[in-house]
Amino acid sequence: MENQLEIKKLIDNFYIIISGKSGEERNWDSFRKLFYSNAHLMSAKFNSGNECTTMPVNVDSYILGLDRFLRVNDFYEYGLNYKINIFGNIAHVYSEYEAKRSLKDNEPIKRGINLVQLIYDEDRWKILNMVWQDK
Repeated sequence: MENQLEIKKLIDNFYIIISGKSGEERNWDSFRKLFYSNAHLMSAKFNSGNECTTMPVNVDSYILGLDRFLRVNDFYEYGLNYKINIFGNIAHVYSEYEAKRSLKDNEPIKRGINLVQLIYDEDRWKILNMVWQDK
């Protein structure tokens, strides 16, 4: 149970760091520490032929793209439900999420799923890969 709480806290920290007012400085150093050294992130987007049209990016490339968006947009993303499976030093998290422009908004601007693979390295859990799809 302790591992599941540690993993949930890590995923919650992911959401916390990327959330906030436009132009607000995010703690990208703390964000990088959530990830394994060669982690990849990818949004699953598909064309009309149902072919995946995006490629994985590393953490720094993800930060670069997201930071541009966050400089001009209020954005709050948060997890709704987590399903965490652990086997030895690897784990998989299924995390439903919503995003809003303001925490006071009734309706989200998007909903989605994060699929997160983690490894236990150097006495803590780290994100190895993340893929998501939203609408």
